Amino acid sequence: MRLLSWKFLVLLLCSGVLALLLIYYFTNDNFIGKRYVMNIVHNVQQMQATQKENKILKAKLQEQESLEVEATELKRENKNLQTILNKTKNVEQYNPLQANVTYRSSDGKSWYETIVIDKGSSDKVQPNMAVMTKDGLIGKVSIVKPHFSEVKLLSSKDKRYRISVTIKGKKKKINGILNGFDPSNKYLMVRDLLKKDLKNGEEVVTSGLGEILPPDLAIGTVVKIKPDPYGLTSIAYIKPKADFYDMNQVMVLRSGAKAQ
Repeated sequence: MRLLSWKFLVLLLCSGVLALLLIYYFTNDNFIGKRYVMNIVHNVQQMQATQKENKILKAKLQEQESLEVEATELKRENKNLQTILNKTKNVEQYNPLQANVTYRSSDGKSWYETIVIDKGSSDKVQPNMAVMTKDGLIGKVSIVKPHFSEVKLLSSKDKRYRISVTIKGKKKKINGILNGFDPSNKYLMVRDLLKKDLKNGEEVVTSGLGEILPPDLAIGTVVKIKPDPYGLTSIAYIKPKADFYDMNQVMVLRSGAKAQ
């Protein structure tokens, strides 16, 4: 019994000392251990606050970068639209209609074949109407639906797809047929030319023959003349005015169509 009483007194004494130490720890700011622990807690809180601020700043920077990219894209589109608008004044007689490119095949073999635009028969679009960018002719309407149309590009490999063109020399004009595309250098080709006095730098435009496409629509510039494999005629390689790789806004020349 005496042994148990002694152990109880020792335990009680230790508990009292521990209680005093705890009271002293939580009430005395000069206690070294407390200052050390509080410093650690404070540093952890600062690190958490800094991480949170960094996340907010990073999000704001990303948002700012996105806004800058968006603003740059809008400026580019506005510039293109303004150029198209200025170009429209030169072809007002053909009742031009602005349209957006909504689809083109991502397949490398089909990229230069066709595009889809967001205008159709409900907008008085008809097959064989000329389609241009701000720089020049890109093709003509091939398929028309009520609210969209397919445009076959001049760069199409379809050998049945032919455009009558005129090469405008300083002294004479030479008519030919544009049919073919060299994907290695992105040149169009005018085949079956009987004249051999062609020169680099001469302008190529639509001829207007057949009354399918309007005359004098810009196509490109002669950059190379080469005899055909049989040596009977020549092939003129044309650097197109329009960019067949990247196009977003186009014009449909609704020649013969009346505006609503």
